[in-house]
Amino acid sequence: MNYLDPVDKQTIFDLYLHNPYLDINLQLFAAADEGRTEPPSERRRREEKEKGNVPKSNEVASTLVLLSGTFVLYLLGEKFIKNTALFIKKYLPMGVQMQQFGAEEFRVIMSGVSNDFFNLLWPVLAITLVFAVVGNVVQVGFMFSPRALSFRFDRISPNFKRVLPNRQTMFNLGKSLAKVIMIGIISYILISGDFLKVLLTSNMGMVEAIGLITYSGFKIMMAAGILLLAIAVSDFYFQKSEFEESLKQTPSEAKREMKEDSGDPALKNRRMQLARDMMQGNMLREVPKADVVITNPTHYSVALAYEMGRDVAPRVIAKGADRLALEIRKIAKENDVPIVESPKQARLLYAEVDVGQEIPREFFEAVVAILITLEKFKKKVGIG
Repeated sequence: MNYLDPVDKQTIFDLYLHNPYLDINLQLFAAADEGRTEPPSERRRREEKEKGNVPKSNEVASTLVLLSGTFVLYLLGEKFIKNTALFIKKYLPMGVQMQQFGAEEFRVIMSGVSNDFFNLLWPVLAITLVFAVVGNVVQVGFMFSPRALSFRFDRISPNFKRVLPNRQTMFNLGKSLAKVIMIGIISYILISGDFLKVLLTSNMGMVEAIGLITYSGFKIMMAAGILLLAIAVSDFYFQKSEFEESLKQTPSEAKREMKEDSGDPALKNRRMQLARDMMQGNMLREVPKADVVITNPTHYSVALAYEMGRDVAPRVIAKGADRLALEIRKIAKENDVPIVESPKQARLLYAEVDVGQEIPREFFEAVVAILITLEKFKKKVGIG
């Protein structure tokens, strides 16, 4: 058996890595999920909201529709039954009494049926529509997302994740079983309580019997609706938790998003460094115009200039610490600018006065005491 030398192995690996005919995406060999540990950013939340992806439970709206529709039917029950009876009495005999039945007769009948049917059901339709809207508004607020209405192929393409066992499917299974069990139990309890009354309906009048059965049905529907509302609330918080989990990002995604939002930190630092270098360069070009450079010999240098008729007080035109302080002193010496050592004033001026600003009033006395000792400054302002 022939063994390759380590150098030969490295050479072969390099050939594979740089071969244009072997275009291998190394990202495919990365971990499938490096761990979604980073909390979702505001940008991620905003993007998902624009797509119409918000945490909500369909159970809330459907349960409110059930409760509101049932309650309206109970309140308008007597009127609803009477109008239904009139509806049947009006249209049922038509099929027997009409001598001929053509397109025109069909149009007239359907027009009347539609109008009467709408008049019969509009209170229920209106209240259920209102509560369907309320059921969504209480969860996500008033929101309109045009992107949610656009066609997306992934909505019709098979998604096996929806049928494979996971937290969402298992919760939905448990929710469905809970509905069946709870509705079965509450129906059994309520029907058992009214069972003897229902058996006696044969001895009652039709209106009384219908009223009893309707009331039993109302109790079952309302009790089931209240139980379903409890399930809907728990479903909402579960969906919210799942939504927050789905928005979490991997460290690399969070880093990439931060770079896109604020720029590459390395480039940003480089730009800031260039800006500082440019500012320092401009500042050093002003040093030859200074009337004096006040220094703390080892750390600070502050260059001051005063122009009669323009400045109220001497102005700081350059300042620096350490290396930059040495550079200011060097330029001052080369251009015959007086250098005065005053450690206290140098520190205070460096800390409290920005470049381009005039010195504050509390510095007047100390700075003037320095300036009037300089022959060059005396000649400039015409003293002595």
